[in-house]
Amino acid sequence: MSLITRLGSALLVLATVLPFAAATYGNGNKGENCKDNQFWYEAKSCCLPSGGPPAPPPPPKGHDCPPSSHYWNSDQGCCTPRNPPPPSNPPPQCRSGWFWYGNLHMCLPNNPTPPAPPPSSPSGGYGGGGHGGYGGGGHESGNGYKRHVHKRAAPLCPNGLDACPISGLSATDYECVDTAVELESCGGCASLGQGQDCTAIKGAWNVGCEQGRCAVYTCTFGFKRASDGQSCIPL
Repeated sequence: MSLITRLGSALLVLATVLPFAAATYGNGNKGENCKDNQFWYEAKSCCLPSGGPPAPPPPPKGHDCPPSSHYWNSDQGCCTPRNPPPPSNPPPQCRSGWFWYGNLHMCLPNNPTPPAPPPSSPSGGYGGGGHGGYGGGGHESGNGYKRHVHKRAAPLCPNGLDACPISGLSATDYECVDTAVELESCGGCASLGQGQDCTAIKGAWNVGCEQGRCAVYTCTFGFKRASDGQSCIPL
């Protein structure tokens, strides 16, 4: 075979392979530039760190992120997931009184301008009637309750609420927490080393606290819900 013939055959092979490779890179594998400890987030077309950053910034005032699955991403200006969303992509679970706006990728209050709480309502919260929340409605993702911050000199918490010291504040400050439903102090005050932080369950996408025990509703991609409904198992 002559040199010209061999060169022509090589060029023909390259002309066939290169378009296919370009199509594969451009369409079917957008996340191939992500690092080993990252995953591709299609909704924002970016690579995100698996498990989320170690110390994400708090959301701006009036904004919030689902505590069990998302964190505030300053670069994107919204909430982004800690792990790949599950295939069914169920809506993330916001805190009580907040609602997930999928087009904005963040939690916002059900009612951005809640009325002031009554001056002498020991167990009320916003909206009265002891049900807390920002006006209630059908969008609350947990049991309706509102934390109240008090001084040690104030009366004890209303029945059904536990007095939990507030980390990072004065030793005389505490908050009244319903540990039967509180995600981050489920079953006991986290600041006292009690209970469980349901938002820290590895692989969990949506979680809740039911009667002082964590409950996993859905898991992120690559995990499945355990038979006891309290954890996620890697696939």
